[in-house]
Amino acid sequence: MPKKRYGQHFLSDPAILERIVQFARVPPEADVVEIGPGRGTLTRLLAVTARRLIAVEVDRDLVPGLRRAMPANVEILEQDALGLDFGTLMPDRFHLVGNLPFNIATPLLERFIRARDRITAVTIMVQKEVADRIAAEPGSGDYGPLSVGIQYYAEVEPGFLVQPGSFDPPPKVHSRLLRLTWNPETPDAPRFIRFVRSAFSSRRKKLLNNLAGMQPGVDRNALTAMLENLGLNPSVRPEQLSVDQFFDLYNSIREQAPGPRTPTKPI
Repeated sequence: MPKKRYGQHFLSDPAILERIVQFARVPPEADVVEIGPGRGTLTRLLAVTARRLIAVEVDRDLVPGLRRAMPANVEILEQDALGLDFGTLMPDRFHLVGNLPFNIATPLLERFIRARDRITAVTIMVQKEVADRIAAEPGSGDYGPLSVGIQYYAEVEPGFLVQPGSFDPPPKVHSRLLRLTWNPETPDAPRFIRFVRSAFSSRRKKLLNNLAGMQPGVDRNALTAMLENLGLNPSVRPEQLSVDQFFDLYNSIREQAPGPRTPTKPI
């Protein structure tokens, strides 16, 4: 019986399961980590070609059945994925696949990013609205801090839509597949991510007004000149800036302020 506290909705459509495996593009003999195997339907398909597969399941009632049903190359790890150190989970790099619970998708993504030196690629199913925000392009209504934060670290490939009827029980929302591959040599940038969130603090305001509120000691004329030097109209709104434009703006502001700076992102 699915448990509401875990946000459990088990995939039950064989055609969708096959499409997920195809979309993930996990090469033969690769190591795989699966988040939330549930009843193990996707696990069994991934295990056919995987060298080793670790399936992380938080529901202790599901674990015994999973362990009985899985082949020898599958290990069932009874643990909450939010408490897992993905950087030490396997000795070699691995592909990560999962049908993420809607209520913890964003904090899990943050953990994947921190362990990106160990994770080759991420294939996840999330709520459609979350997927649309992650994959959104500048100028769209879905584009925001989550878009910039993920796209700074990863190339986002939107996948296919999954109807509620493909799950047992059916959720009240649609789901979408996403595949993330990391941008090469991208430095950690927690200050940049916080800067982006602050820049989006009031979407209806011009970016200049938000920046003035974030930088009370900086003259508005100087901020205007900074935007113009970057080729940006002073009337631009935050949702119109690309990830690279946000990064250039951030570094320009840091040049005029004391304190540590984020390393320049390679192009």
